[in-house]
Amino acid sequence: MERAGETPEPPDETGLGARLVALGGLELGEFDAGRSGPAGVAAATGAPVVRTTSDERAARRRTRLISAAVAMAVLGFFGAAAYLFVNVGGTSPAAPPPRRPLPAVSVPVAAGPQPVDQGVRVEDDLHRVCEDRFYPSAPKLRGDTPHPILISEDGGAEVGYRTTRTLNQAAFAGSAAQRRAWAPEPVRAQMVACLDLTGPGGRIRDCKAGSRSLPLVEGKYRLTVYEVSTHRKVAERTLTGADRACPFVILNSAGDTLFSAVRDRQLYDLLRQRVEG
Repeated sequence: MERAGETPEPPDETGLGARLVALGGLELGEFDAGRSGPAGVAAATGAPVVRTTSDERAARRRTRLISAAVAMAVLGFFGAAAYLFVNVGGTSPAAPPPRRPLPAVSVPVAAGPQPVDQGVRVEDDLHRVCEDRFYPSAPKLRGDTPHPILISEDGGAEVGYRTTRTLNQAAFAGSAAQRRAWAPEPVRAQMVACLDLTGPGGRIRDCKAGSRSLPLVEGKYRLTVYEVSTHRKVAERTLTGADRACPFVILNSAGDTLFSAVRDRQLYDLLRQRVEG
């Protein structure tokens, strides 16, 4: 109820205009003009509202700016919600299990004698027959005698390599056939006889070696004959060195004990049947 003499207050157009803009029913240009500009006066008196082109463009720009701000606020809200869900309430993707190392594969080492791809060229190749090697391309042990042979002697632990033992009387005091049998060219050898020291026997005497004296004991040996092309064992014998004399030359590498040596005649008697038939 209005009192006499009082001018009624205009309605709160600010709150109403904002709500209408949010609802899309009124542009900001109309709302602003209604408050302070000529359009506002005209609206209050019921006269038609005249809007210029610049007013309309300004109103549209304001509308776009507010719409963009609202859209960014909405996107920011949902982005923050998604972040909180993943990092606070959600579950992150499980990390892949660590890879287990592959089990080591051991390559089995072939046991027994091994073939050599290349052919025999020098005497050192034949010494390898005493070390579990053989040469498939070598001449076969067959046919008529003689069967050429090389004698490979172990020099002992102090020396560390094998040497060729040649039976001079059999090789160079006989015929050409005997020379080819007992001192053959390496490529023609059919057999290798491996002579190895296996241990000491009884004490024989002491031998002078410069300013020191060394004991001479019986040498125990093993003689094994192999076919070069297959490593087939042809014969095996044990023997005791028959040379019981002190060595004429004693090497510094001989060690603290001397062993009786195997005589050429011993080797010839053991091998002759296999070589000459």
